[in-house]
Amino acid sequence: MPSDGTLRHTGRLPMAASNRLPRTSGQRLIYLAVAALLFIQVGWWLSIQIRESRRLEEAQIETLKAARAEAWQMDSFLVLPFYYQQDVAPRPGGRGVVIQGTLPTKLPSLAERKAAIEARYPQVAVVPAPVAPDDPHLVDHLDAYLTLRMEPLRQMEQERRLALWRAAGEAIVLAAAILGGFTFIYRKLTEEMDLKLRQRNFTASVTHELKTPIASLRVWMETLFDRELSADQRMKIRTRMDQDLERLAELVNNLLDVARSESGSMEIRPEPLELGPWLRSMAEAMDQRLGPGSLGLRLNLAPGVWTFADPKALAMVVENLLSNAYKYAEDPRFTTLTLDGHRDEAIIVVSDHGAGIPAKELPRLFQRFYRVGDEMTRAVPGTGLGLFLAREIIQRHGGEIRAASRGRGFGAAFTIRLGRIAAPAISGTHEARRA
Repeated sequence: MPSDGTLRHTGRLPMAASNRLPRTSGQRLIYLAVAALLFIQVGWWLSIQIRESRRLEEAQIETLKAARAEAWQMDSFLVLPFYYQQDVAPRPGGRGVVIQGTLPTKLPSLAERKAAIEARYPQVAVVPAPVAPDDPHLVDHLDAYLTLRMEPLRQMEQERRLALWRAAGEAIVLAAAILGGFTFIYRKLTEEMDLKLRQRNFTASVTHELKTPIASLRVWMETLFDRELSADQRMKIRTRMDQDLERLAELVNNLLDVARSESGSMEIRPEPLELGPWLRSMAEAMDQRLGPGSLGLRLNLAPGVWTFADPKALAMVVENLLSNAYKYAEDPRFTTLTLDGHRDEAIIVVSDHGAGIPAKELPRLFQRFYRVGDEMTRAVPGTGLGLFLAREIIQRHGGEIRAASRGRGFGAAFTIRLGRIAAPAISGTHEARRA
């Protein structure tokens, strides 16, 4: 239910523009496209990291295999010492190479050879069976094979995975930071656009709210000066002019209150207040102003509930809620004003059976200049300041105000929670003890 500062239904606003934020599909597509490109870029970069890490691991494995080959060669030279010598004597067909060597008279034991290999090449192990298909066996042993130890391989794989996880974490953090910044900028821009749009609608609303009583006053003045009227007719015209002046004064006061709230100079002068009798008198007076019985008012006021509040400021809040209950409901209206005390809280609830509020509009209902953006709402006069001021006033009292509705056609309920105090010991005192 949109907020406003006026108290009477005066007709349809001549506004056709919606006050919803124009979030076009193009803007959403651009946002989604940027997000998709960002994630594609991150995926591409991660694929490069995976590919390069595999290449590095393969190169390291080839280095280990080269060490295995060197270990086999070292052991072979130990078992089969030989040397090359070029034959100096000519032979038929040319000169040749003669390989000369001697077999060792005593071979070292397999354990000694294994110890020598593993001491020289710690990444190589001598095992009784091949682990990999290309593991070579010793020259003179078919049951002894050279293989790569698993520990270096597992360590290499673990380091590769840690490097990939680190790269993935850095990429995700970077992508989240970029996307978060982009989202923050996008939201700020849309909020700024929304505020400008609401300000534009507010200007149009205020223009209408000012023109209507001014035009009415001009008509009454022309009637008074151009026609001969009876005393009874003059009294009726005076009453109507007073109402129009009151409407103008109320709108101006609302604008001044908004300015004071934004500048932090709004004054709240709290005093002990018994809510039950005060709410009854104020609600009945409001019902008379709108038309006797027009609110369909029902009062459920618990006795003995006191609070520390500014009666004038709190009256602005409750009157605005009752005014909205009147404007956003059709005859016959049913408006309920409830007061209850729960521990250290005084709870005031204003509920109606009016037009209701969509759930998606509830979080923005108390924003400055905001009005629910549909044709039904724009048919009702208002400036979008009433609920904004209501929230400011209640918060300055240290309380809170909330709105609830089940949706279109199910009415709305506004709940005010204020601090409860004990009844003053002496009537009329300006200090009270907290309950």
